[in-house]
Amino acid sequence: MAVPRALANQRQKMKKLGELLVQEGVVSEEDVRLAIDEQKKNGGQIGEILVSLGRMTEWDLARCLVSQLQLPFVSVGSYEIQQEVVNLLPHAVLHQHRIVPLDIFGKTLVLATAGGIAQETLEEIELSTQLDVMLYIATATDIQRTLQERFPLEKLTDAVTAQFDKLYADDPTS
Repeated sequence: MAVPRALANQRQKMKKLGELLVQEGVVSEEDVRLAIDEQKKNGGQIGEILVSLGRMTEWDLARCLVSQLQLPFVSVGSYEIQQEVVNLLPHAVLHQHRIVPLDIFGKTLVLATAGGIAQETLEEIELSTQLDVMLYIATATDIQRTLQERFPLEKLTDAVTAQFDKLYADDPTS
């Protein structure tokens, strides 16, 4: 599979998010330095750290990510997600990477993210689904709410438990 077109060559020409946020007047250079210090101590992404510190809103972050990555914005909560898309990827993977699959158009899988998603993750998704990935930006709250409502981990846990129960029920040594 090819590198997702939405991210191809973007990393070479895009400004760092902190620089863009300062340039847009969303945060100060001091705010970015504070976020970088926090990132060094506890990890995380600069944009999310700035939101958690109250230096900007999720909307500010989404607007800057749309500009930085040149990707469209989507309101995930109002998107009608078909059942075939809900079952396409393991829910644990979606929660781990904080992505929401929205739709399939032909050979293209549309995913929403609140920001940073590793190139390797996108490539793995393309390889496992045999679909090209198209990304949209959404707010973190919208992503989290949709994951909890439409892609619950409890169902995954129940399915795994049922598989183990079946395995142990058939196991002559138990």
